[in-house]
Amino acid sequence: MSDGSLKDQSLIERPLSKRPLTKRSLTARDSHVRDFLLQQGFLPAGAESYPLFRDFEGSGRLSELTPTVSTIWALSFNEVYKLIEGHLVTAFFFEGMEPYFEIKAPRSNNGESAAILLKQVIDTLYGFAVGAGLPELRVYAVEESFLEEFKNIEGYEVSAEYSDDHSEYAYKPADIVNLSGGVNHKKSTHLNKFIGREGITFTSMTNENHRLCLDVEKEWCTHQDCAECSAFAGCELKALEIMADIYDDNFYEGLFGYVDGALSGFIIWEKRNEDRAYLHFGKGNIQNFFVYLIYILAKEKLPEEIEFLNINEDMGKEGLRRFKKHLGAHELWRKYLCIFVKKEA
Repeated sequence: MSDGSLKDQSLIERPLSKRPLTKRSLTARDSHVRDFLLQQGFLPAGAESYPLFRDFEGSGRLSELTPTVSTIWALSFNEVYKLIEGHLVTAFFFEGMEPYFEIKAPRSNNGESAAILLKQVIDTLYGFAVGAGLPELRVYAVEESFLEEFKNIEGYEVSAEYSDDHSEYAYKPADIVNLSGGVNHKKSTHLNKFIGREGITFTSMTNENHRLCLDVEKEWCTHQDCAECSAFAGCELKALEIMADIYDDNFYEGLFGYVDGALSGFIIWEKRNEDRAYLHFGKGNIQNFFVYLIYILAKEKLPEEIEFLNINEDMGKEGLRRFKKHLGAHELWRKYLCIFVKKEA
């Protein structure tokens, strides 16, 4: 059982790439808040912080809270992080959003002591928020199973809200393999175009070949509106470049798909918990080929003990929503935004 401590950065096995990546610009207010937090001991997050994030044994099940997601989107959200009372706390700044924090609790926390520690974390963060000039403390990615613990912290008025736009899609692998009828009919039709077709081959992603995924992504990007794409969650290509920097086949798995000898798609996933896997990236440059890659993942690549495959949220994008619903999601995992305001004495 982990004690929630972060291990030394020397754990990383290979040097990180020195490719220059650009952070998103911040408003003057956000820059002030971020600078204040840096003065309080927060550190900038990025690929170099991944070894620390990776070895933090958190108790959450949301993709949002995985070390990978916290790392690959670090530049888009100008993230800074700090260990507080054994909890890994990350602050996020994104244009058009109020600054917010995410709290990753150590797996070893339980019972009354966990509640006491969580209150201490909230008290500390509230002090930081007020010191930085914010009117309230905003904590995001609170899982439904932990919601009451956050809402019942003494001394605060706490409101909580969620949106289906940002709930995460969880699938039973067998349901993806056995698509039939109802909302799944269209995806089943798409799959039949690839199942049994000659000329389709697969290659496992390794430490030697994994950067080929960037070629697929760059080809996909040529057909997108970069400004529109980035407005939702920052640049996906930059996020994938960070993924390429931290990729290690000791921790991740990936698959390349070829059609008639041409590289046509890829997927990258991670088995982090006993019963859950997370799909972090995937693209297909032939229409509906990505659906087939997910089908192959669910049918042939996931271990039998995997109960859920988390494919993350749809961010309110209609095309993503249709795609993820038509895969036959088993359930949506809600993540809440909790807003804390100190009660008057």
